[in-house]
Amino acid sequence: MDDLVPVHVGLMGHIDHGKTALATALSEKVSTAGLDKHPQAQKRGITIDLGFTMFRLDMYLVTLVDAPGHADLIRSVVAGSNIIDAAILVVAADEGPKIQTGEHLVVLQTMGVESLVVAIAKTDLVAEEKLGVVEDRVRSILRGTTYEGAEIIRVSAQRGDGIKALRDALLRVLKPRERDVTGPLSLPIDHAFPVKGHGTVITGTIQKGRIRTGQIVEIAPLGKTGRVRSIQTFGERRDAAAAGDRVGVNVPEVSDTEITRGDYLCDPGSMALSDAFITQLSINPLYRGRVTKRMTVSVSVGMPTVTGQILPFKIVDDSRVVQENIESMSFAAALLLQKPVATTIGTKVLLLRTDLPPTQMRIIGSGKVEEIPTRLILSKPRVRVGKVQRIRENDVLVEGLASKKEVAERLVGSFVHAANGEVGIIKQPFGTRGA
Repeated sequence: MDDLVPVHVGLMGHIDHGKTALATALSEKVSTAGLDKHPQAQKRGITIDLGFTMFRLDMYLVTLVDAPGHADLIRSVVAGSNIIDAAILVVAADEGPKIQTGEHLVVLQTMGVESLVVAIAKTDLVAEEKLGVVEDRVRSILRGTTYEGAEIIRVSAQRGDGIKALRDALLRVLKPRERDVTGPLSLPIDHAFPVKGHGTVITGTIQKGRIRTGQIVEIAPLGKTGRVRSIQTFGERRDAAAAGDRVGVNVPEVSDTEITRGDYLCDPGSMALSDAFITQLSINPLYRGRVTKRMTVSVSVGMPTVTGQILPFKIVDDSRVVQENIESMSFAAALLLQKPVATTIGTKVLLLRTDLPPTQMRIIGSGKVEEIPTRLILSKPRVRVGKVQRIRENDVLVEGLASKKEVAERLVGSFVHAANGEVGIIKQPFGTRGA
């Protein structure tokens, strides 16, 4: 496998639209967490956790990331989208696109996944006329997105129809992300489990850096360290691995019961732990709800998702002043989390409303970690009160809003409100005393 280029392809789509059957038809090898091995998945007959399988495609070693389609498991979809280079969006021919179809498209676009192929699955269940209707609906949903020109392939996992065409379409759009192999090790953990006689095995996809046997690593934010005893990729032993590789890592000193999804395997001390950070949020135009100060949301920071609050702010006199109202689709905000997460500058952030019903768009907006302050200081809004001293045509001279000229200069462009309801804009300072 060492001569193949590793790529990661997400399988996205609504519950019971045929993702796992399609993964079975495409794949050659299954990881320890592949194809619904979870006991609850087998009992309920649905995918409830991320699954990983592998197949070779020309020069690529493709890892399929089978993400759950159930509405309540969107956190796993977000987690999966953080490690993929391309995606297959699966739409069942007998049901057509659903709300989760749109949510998955928003997640993929937000996370910067550029390459997409649409698979219309279960084509053996419907007539040709119905297939045409579903394909038209899919094209309508893709219109206006970055995936407007995506290929749509009709497939039947049961009969094997369209599988080769899907592989060919995927090959045409695969573009591996640029891998940072020189930076500190960063491996978001998606599973951890015990292996008799070996201890804890951690699985994940290396986002940055390298790992080798014998290396000392840290589990963040747990803060525990251990030595790498062995490394495998889909059952094949390796001495080392680098960014882009899907690996299982044996770290016997750390108990699997202490590790949760969203923890990181990293170089000791390389990741910041924080329960607050600064971001520039962009609101999802398809989200129909309100966004308010101290609104409680689910915050996905890379792979982990935690509960948090939004505090929008503006810079006033070099201070971050909390805003009572959100007036634009993009604004600066502090995100306050209920518990610390391990993160780095540039990590992508997604805000979710998992309390909403699955019939509504629940993705609020997105951004990235721009600052991780050691001490977060936010100020309450300050109202400046001045007095009208002179009126000339459309110009009004006001005193008292600023104490000196330098402060008045920083207020240029700000709105002012008169007691009678009139609204104006500060044009320029007058004199040296802040008028």
